[in-house]
Amino acid sequence: MARVPVGAYVPGNSFFHKAHPFVKFYWVLAFVFFCFFNKNPYINYALTAVGLIFVVLAKTLPSYLRTMVIFGPAAFAMIFLQSIVPPAVFDNPQYLADLGPFSLYTESIIYGMLFSSRILCICTWSILMLMTLHPGELSSALQRAKVPYTVNFMITTTLQLIPILQREFGIILSAQKSRAMQAQGFKALLPSIIPVFAGAIDRVQQLSMSLETRAFGSDNERTLLRYKKFTSKETVFSLAALVPVILVIYGRISLNSFVPDTGFSLSPGVGVFLVGFCGIAFLTIIFGAGIAIRLFGKK
Repeated sequence: MARVPVGAYVPGNSFFHKAHPFVKFYWVLAFVFFCFFNKNPYINYALTAVGLIFVVLAKTLPSYLRTMVIFGPAAFAMIFLQSIVPPAVFDNPQYLADLGPFSLYTESIIYGMLFSSRILCICTWSILMLMTLHPGELSSALQRAKVPYTVNFMITTTLQLIPILQREFGIILSAQKSRAMQAQGFKALLPSIIPVFAGAIDRVQQLSMSLETRAFGSDNERTLLRYKKFTSKETVFSLAALVPVILVIYGRISLNSFVPDTGFSLSPGVGVFLVGFCGIAFLTIIFGAGIAIRLFGKK
């Protein structure tokens, strides 16, 4: 099976592949709303774990992992950087332990975990939606919803832009490698930029010609190649997306945003291990990538 570009549609026959595009969008929007108004990072981590289960069931795990290489370091960085900075937003922060020259506080670690859990949860569910959403089905659903066709075209084209550019970079790097040129590292990307953008301009010209031959500016009703009806089942699933929204609003009003009355607590050993692990992981990714680029660049 060919390698699917990051963020591109992954063919499949799972429940998420068969779901209506609007149902996926409603649920992702509900989880985004929930994560931002919920202040308990453990709940967000639990939602991330549920999303990972669906990623495995949808058979999109390899593409998901390649995408999370971009967002994973940000999750580690949030915990590490927030933890080593004194908590200025709390009146009486609880001292936890020392990690080298840094003093760790429970509130700082929990605050970093909250940001980290939001990144992981939102990215997991959003990536799952994108990897199981066929552009043709999205375009057909937007057309049925009476969205102006110009807006419809911009949305569907934008979602395909990153996978197309990534595929072009891959083709050019493979061509450079077949000609005994440098095909790895940052220096190999620089000569590829001009061909990629030149090809993008040529593709725009071809796209404009295709649009003109298909009566892009016509007001007549357009036929749909891929369309999923919005049945009563889709209506039920869409209304069910209100459950997370209602829960987080109730929690915000009555349950202190799901924060325990006594606050969060961490043992010194767990806090030091968590911050140390996130710091090592974050610095290893950053400096490891820089060293790899230099080594491959010299070769």
